[in-house]
Amino acid sequence: MRGALFFIFSFLFTVANLHAEDFRYFFYRATKGDNTIYLLGSMHMGRPSDPDYPAKVYAALRESRLFILEGEVRKEKIRPPDMSFTYLPAGTTITSLLNKKEKKQLQDVCAKLGIRMENFERFEPWFIEFMFGYRMAFNQGFVLEYGTEHRLLRFIDRQLPAENRPRVFALEASDEVLRTMHRVPMNHQLNRFRTFLAYSEKMGESNAIEMQDFWRRGDDEKVLKIFHYYYDENSSDENLFTRVLLYDRNARMASRLDLISRYKGPHFVVTGALHLIGDRSILSYLAKAGFKIERL
Repeated sequence: MRGALFFIFSFLFTVANLHAEDFRYFFYRATKGDNTIYLLGSMHMGRPSDPDYPAKVYAALRESRLFILEGEVRKEKIRPPDMSFTYLPAGTTITSLLNKKEKKQLQDVCAKLGIRMENFERFEPWFIEFMFGYRMAFNQGFVLEYGTEHRLLRFIDRQLPAENRPRVFALEASDEVLRTMHRVPMNHQLNRFRTFLAYSEKMGESNAIEMQDFWRRGDDEKVLKIFHYYYDENSSDENLFTRVLLYDRNARMASRLDLISRYKGPHFVVTGALHLIGDRSILSYLAKAGFKIERL
Protein backbone atom coordinates (compact mmCIF):
# COMPACT_ATOMS: atom_id res chain seq x y z
CA MET A 1 0.00 0.00 0.00
CA ARG A 2 2.78 2.45 0.91
CA GLY A 3 4.49 1.63 -2.38
CA ALA A 4 1.31 2.41 -4.33
CA LEU A 5 0.85 5.72 -2.49
CA PHE A 6 4.49 6.64 -3.13
CA PHE A 7 4.01 5.99 -6.86
CA ILE A 8 0.81 8.07 -7.02
CA PHE A 9 2.24 11.05 -5.12
CA SER A 10 5.50 10.91 -7.10
CA PHE A 11 3.53 10.81 -10.33
CA LEU A 12 1.35 13.77 -9.35
CA PHE A 13 4.41 15.78 -8.32
CA THR A 14 6.10 15.02 -11.63
CA VAL A 15 3.03 16.03 -13.65
CA ALA A 16 2.73 19.29 -11.74
CA ASN A 17 6.25 20.23 -12.79
CA LEU A 18 5.92 19.34 -16.48
CA HIS A 19 4.35 21.40 -19.25
CA ALA A 20 2.28 20.08 -22.13
CA GLU A 21 5.24 20.34 -24.50
CA ASP A 22 7.27 18.02 -22.25
CA PHE A 23 4.97 15.10 -23.06
CA ARG A 24 5.40 13.05 -26.22
CA TYR A 25 2.04 11.26 -26.50
CA PHE A 26 1.26 9.08 -29.54
CA PHE A 27 1.00 11.69 -32.27
CA TYR A 28 1.76 10.96 -35.92
CA ARG A 29 1.49 12.35 -39.42
CA ALA A 30 0.75 10.02 -42.36
CA THR A 31 1.28 11.44 -45.84
CA LYS A 32 0.62 10.00 -49.27
CA GLY A 33 1.15 12.35 -52.19
CA ASP A 34 -0.71 15.55 -51.31
CA ASN A 35 -2.85 13.84 -48.67
CA THR A 36 -2.16 14.21 -44.95
CA ILE A 37 -3.69 12.45 -41.97
CA TYR A 38 -2.79 13.36 -38.38
CA LEU A 39 -3.31 10.55 -35.88
CA LEU A 40 -3.44 10.98 -32.10
CA GLY A 41 -3.57 8.00 -29.77
CA SER A 42 -6.18 8.70 -27.13
CA MET A 43 -6.86 7.75 -23.57
CA HIS A 44 -10.64 7.48 -23.59
CA MET A 45 -11.02 8.52 -19.94
CA GLY A 46 -9.29 11.38 -18.15
CA ARG A 47 -9.47 13.64 -15.12
CA PRO A 48 -10.30 17.36 -14.85
CA SER A 49 -6.79 18.07 -13.52
CA ASP A 50 -5.04 16.56 -16.54
CA PRO A 51 -2.58 18.89 -18.35
CA ASP A 52 -3.45 20.20 -21.78
CA TYR A 53 -2.10 18.74 -25.01
CA PRO A 54 0.94 20.23 -26.77
CA ALA A 55 0.38 23.17 -29.13
CA LYS A 56 1.30 21.01 -32.15
CA VAL A 57 -1.84 18.92 -31.57
CA TYR A 58 -4.12 21.95 -31.72
CA ALA A 59 -2.24 23.43 -34.68
CA ALA A 60 -2.91 20.25 -36.66
CA LEU A 61 -6.54 20.20 -35.55
CA ARG A 62 -7.04 23.83 -36.61
CA GLU A 63 -6.02 23.10 -40.19
CA SER A 64 -7.95 19.84 -40.55
CA ARG A 65 -11.10 19.49 -42.63
CA LEU A 66 -12.32 16.34 -40.90
CA PHE A 67 -12.13 15.28 -37.24
CA ILE A 68 -12.47 11.50 -37.23
CA LEU A 69 -13.27 9.58 -34.05
CA GLU A 70 -12.66 5.87 -33.55
CA GLY A 71 -16.27 5.61 -32.39
CA GLU A 72 -19.03 8.11 -31.74
CA VAL A 73 -18.84 9.75 -28.29
CA ARG A 74 -21.22 12.70 -28.70
CA LYS A 75 -24.33 11.89 -26.68
CA GLU A 76 -26.66 13.58 -29.13
CA LYS A 77 -25.25 11.50 -32.00
CA ILE A 78 -25.00 8.07 -30.35
CA ARG A 79 -27.61 5.61 -31.53
CA PRO A 80 -28.86 3.12 -28.94
CA PRO A 81 -26.69 0.01 -29.43
CA ASP A 82 -28.15 -3.42 -30.02
CA MET A 83 -27.43 -4.87 -26.60
CA SER A 84 -28.40 -8.35 -27.75
CA PHE A 85 -24.78 -8.68 -28.93
CA THR A 86 -23.67 -8.47 -25.29
CA TYR A 87 -26.06 -11.06 -23.83
CA LEU A 88 -25.42 -14.68 -22.97
CA PRO A 89 -27.76 -17.30 -24.49
CA ALA A 90 -31.23 -17.44 -22.96
CA GLY A 91 -31.25 -19.29 -19.64
CA THR A 92 -27.49 -18.83 -19.11
CA THR A 93 -25.88 -16.57 -16.49
CA ILE A 94 -22.25 -15.70 -15.93
CA THR A 95 -22.20 -17.40 -12.52
CA SER A 96 -23.54 -20.61 -14.05
CA LEU A 97 -20.36 -20.72 -16.16
CA LEU A 98 -17.95 -20.27 -13.23
CA ASN A 99 -16.74 -22.63 -10.53
CA LYS A 100 -17.06 -21.91 -6.81
CA LYS A 101 -13.70 -20.12 -6.55
CA GLU A 102 -14.41 -17.97 -9.60
CA LYS A 103 -17.85 -17.01 -8.32
CA LYS A 104 -16.23 -15.83 -5.09
CA GLN A 105 -13.68 -13.81 -7.07
CA LEU A 106 -16.49 -12.20 -9.06
CA GLN A 107 -18.39 -11.36 -5.88
CA ASP A 108 -15.27 -9.82 -4.37
CA VAL A 109 -14.58 -7.70 -7.45
CA CYS A 110 -18.19 -6.46 -7.46
CA ALA A 111 -17.93 -5.57 -3.78
CA LYS A 112 -14.69 -3.62 -4.37
CA LEU A 113 -16.28 -1.76 -7.26
CA GLY A 114 -19.49 -1.02 -5.38
CA ILE A 115 -21.77 -2.71 -7.90
CA ARG A 116 -24.43 -5.43 -7.72
CA MET A 117 -23.37 -8.68 -9.33
CA GLU A 118 -26.93 -9.57 -10.33
CA ASN A 119 -26.97 -6.57 -12.68
CA PHE A 120 -24.32 -8.29 -14.81
CA GLU A 121 -25.51 -11.90 -14.73
CA ARG A 122 -26.84 -11.91 -18.30
CA PHE A 123 -23.84 -10.28 -20.00
CA GLU A 124 -21.08 -12.05 -21.91
CA PRO A 125 -17.67 -12.26 -20.19
CA TRP A 126 -15.92 -9.83 -22.57
CA PHE A 127 -18.56 -7.17 -21.92
CA ILE A 128 -18.42 -7.59 -18.14
CA GLU A 129 -14.64 -7.14 -18.26
CA PHE A 130 -15.11 -4.03 -20.40
CA MET A 131 -17.65 -2.49 -18.00
CA PHE A 132 -15.66 -3.43 -14.89
CA GLY A 133 -12.54 -1.82 -16.39
CA TYR A 134 -14.37 1.46 -16.87
CA ARG A 135 -15.77 1.30 -13.33
CA MET A 136 -12.29 0.67 -11.89
CA ALA A 137 -10.95 3.74 -13.69
CA PHE A 138 -14.01 5.78 -12.66
CA ASN A 139 -13.39 4.93 -9.02
CA GLN A 140 -9.94 6.52 -9.41
CA GLY A 141 -11.37 9.75 -10.80
CA PHE A 142 -11.32 9.03 -14.55
CA VAL A 143 -14.37 10.01 -16.61
CA LEU A 144 -15.21 9.97 -20.32
CA GLU A 145 -15.91 13.72 -20.34
CA TYR A 146 -12.19 14.41 -19.82
CA GLY A 147 -10.88 11.78 -22.20
CA THR A 148 -9.05 12.83 -25.35
CA GLU A 149 -12.12 12.79 -27.60
CA HIS A 150 -14.21 15.11 -25.45
CA ARG A 151 -11.32 17.47 -24.72
CA LEU A 152 -10.68 17.99 -28.43
CA LEU A 153 -14.39 18.28 -29.24
CA ARG A 154 -14.66 21.07 -26.64
CA PHE A 155 -11.67 22.81 -28.24
CA ILE A 156 -13.40 22.69 -31.63
CA ASP A 157 -16.68 24.05 -30.22
CA ARG A 158 -15.12 26.78 -28.08
CA GLN A 159 -12.00 27.85 -29.93
CA LEU A 160 -12.78 27.54 -33.63
CA PRO A 161 -15.19 29.77 -35.58
CA ALA A 162 -18.15 27.83 -36.95
CA GLU A 163 -16.95 28.27 -40.53
CA ASN A 164 -13.52 26.78 -39.68
CA ARG A 165 -14.64 23.77 -37.70
CA PRO A 166 -13.86 20.35 -39.15
CA ARG A 167 -16.70 17.96 -39.86
CA VAL A 168 -16.90 15.25 -37.22
CA PHE A 169 -17.71 11.60 -37.78
CA ALA A 170 -16.73 8.12 -36.55
CA LEU A 171 -14.74 5.33 -38.19
CA GLU A 172 -16.75 2.54 -36.57
CA ALA A 173 -20.51 2.19 -36.18
CA SER A 174 -22.03 1.90 -32.72
CA ASP A 175 -22.71 -1.83 -32.95
CA GLU A 176 -19.63 -2.82 -34.91
CA VAL A 177 -17.39 -3.68 -31.95
CA LEU A 178 -20.29 -5.39 -30.15
CA ARG A 179 -20.96 -7.64 -33.15
CA THR A 180 -17.26 -8.41 -33.52
CA MET A 181 -16.69 -9.37 -29.89
CA HIS A 182 -19.96 -11.32 -29.75
CA ARG A 183 -18.49 -13.73 -32.31
CA VAL A 184 -15.55 -14.67 -30.05
CA PRO A 185 -16.17 -18.29 -28.92
CA MET A 186 -17.43 -18.58 -25.34
CA ASN A 187 -14.55 -20.80 -24.21
CA HIS A 188 -12.08 -18.09 -25.26
CA GLN A 189 -14.13 -15.42 -23.53
CA LEU A 190 -14.28 -17.45 -20.32
CA ASN A 191 -10.58 -18.29 -20.26
CA ARG A 192 -9.70 -14.62 -20.52
CA PHE A 193 -12.39 -13.63 -17.98
CA ARG A 194 -11.03 -16.09 -15.43
CA THR A 195 -7.59 -14.54 -15.76
CA PHE A 196 -9.13 -11.07 -15.45
CA LEU A 197 -10.84 -12.11 -12.20
CA ALA A 198 -7.61 -13.48 -10.75
CA TYR A 199 -5.76 -10.31 -11.71
CA SER A 200 -8.48 -8.04 -10.30
CA GLU A 201 -8.55 -10.00 -7.04
CA LYS A 202 -4.80 -9.56 -6.71
CA MET A 203 -4.59 -5.90 -7.71
CA GLY A 204 -7.91 -4.61 -6.38
CA GLU A 205 -7.87 -1.47 -8.53
CA SER A 206 -7.33 -0.08 -12.01
CA ASN A 207 -3.87 0.60 -13.39
CA ALA A 208 -5.25 3.71 -15.12
CA ILE A 209 -2.87 6.10 -13.33
CA GLU A 210 0.17 4.14 -14.43
CA MET A 211 -1.23 3.74 -17.94
CA GLN A 212 -1.84 7.48 -18.20
CA ASP A 213 1.75 8.25 -17.26
CA PHE A 214 3.15 5.92 -19.94
CA TRP A 215 0.62 7.23 -22.48
CA ARG A 216 1.65 10.85 -21.92
CA ARG A 217 5.28 9.91 -22.37
CA GLY A 218 4.50 8.01 -25.56
CA ASP A 219 6.16 4.86 -24.24
CA ASP A 220 5.12 2.09 -26.63
CA GLU A 221 6.74 -0.73 -24.71
CA LYS A 222 5.29 0.16 -21.31
CA VAL A 223 1.78 0.78 -22.64
CA LEU A 224 1.87 -2.67 -24.22
CA LYS A 225 3.13 -4.13 -20.95
CA ILE A 226 0.11 -2.66 -19.15
CA PHE A 227 -2.16 -4.15 -21.81
CA HIS A 228 -0.60 -7.59 -21.29
CA TYR A 229 -0.39 -7.36 -17.48
CA TYR A 230 -2.99 -9.91 -16.53
CA TYR A 231 -2.71 -12.57 -19.17
CA ASP A 232 -0.25 -14.58 -21.16
CA GLU A 233 0.01 -12.77 -24.48
CA ASN A 234 1.34 -15.94 -26.08
CA SER A 235 -1.69 -18.09 -25.29
CA SER A 236 -4.11 -18.96 -28.07
CA ASP A 237 -7.01 -17.36 -26.21
CA GLU A 238 -5.30 -14.03 -25.84
CA ASN A 239 -3.94 -14.12 -29.38
CA LEU A 240 -7.52 -14.49 -30.58
CA PHE A 241 -8.72 -11.64 -28.36
CA THR A 242 -5.91 -9.36 -29.50
CA ARG A 243 -6.58 -10.22 -33.13
CA VAL A 244 -10.32 -9.52 -32.85
CA LEU A 245 -10.07 -6.49 -30.55
CA LEU A 246 -7.05 -4.83 -32.18
CA TYR A 247 -5.49 -6.28 -35.30
CA ASP A 248 -8.61 -6.95 -37.37
CA ARG A 249 -10.07 -3.58 -36.44
CA ASN A 250 -6.76 -1.85 -37.19
CA ALA A 251 -6.81 -3.26 -40.72
CA ARG A 252 -10.42 -2.14 -41.27
CA MET A 253 -9.84 1.35 -39.89
CA ALA A 254 -6.66 1.81 -41.94
CA SER A 255 -8.52 0.78 -45.10
CA ARG A 256 -11.24 3.32 -44.38
CA LEU A 257 -8.69 6.05 -43.70
CA ASP A 258 -6.98 5.29 -47.00
CA LEU A 259 -10.31 5.91 -48.76
CA ILE A 260 -11.02 9.06 -46.74
CA SER A 261 -7.57 10.45 -47.50
CA ARG A 262 -8.53 10.78 -51.16
CA TYR A 263 -10.72 13.73 -50.20
CA LYS A 264 -8.99 17.06 -49.78
CA GLY A 265 -7.45 17.34 -46.32
CA PRO A 266 -5.67 17.37 -44.01
CA HIS A 267 -7.69 15.19 -41.64
CA PHE A 268 -7.30 14.55 -37.91
CA VAL A 269 -7.94 11.09 -36.44
CA VAL A 270 -8.29 10.04 -32.80
CA THR A 271 -8.13 6.35 -31.89
CA GLY A 272 -7.17 4.48 -28.75
CA ALA A 273 -3.39 4.58 -28.34
CA LEU A 274 -3.12 0.79 -28.61
CA HIS A 275 -4.32 1.02 -32.21
CA LEU A 276 -1.16 2.98 -33.06
CA ILE A 277 1.38 0.61 -31.48
CA GLY A 278 3.07 -2.47 -32.90
CA ASP A 279 3.65 -4.13 -36.25
CA ARG A 280 -0.08 -4.65 -36.91
CA SER A 281 -1.20 -1.16 -35.92
CA ILE A 282 -3.20 1.27 -38.02
CA LEU A 283 0.11 2.97 -38.83
CA SER A 284 1.68 -0.22 -40.13
CA TYR A 285 -1.30 -0.91 -42.38
CA LEU A 286 -1.21 2.68 -43.68
CA ALA A 287 2.51 2.27 -44.39
CA LYS A 288 1.73 -0.83 -46.47
CA ALA A 289 -0.83 1.27 -48.36
CA GLY A 290 1.91 3.72 -49.35
CA PHE A 291 1.78 6.31 -46.58
CA LYS A 292 4.90 7.84 -45.09
CA ILE A 293 4.63 7.77 -41.29
CA GLU A 294 6.28 10.39 -39.06
CA ARG A 295 6.08 10.66 -35.30
CA LEU A 296 5.52 14.29 -34.28
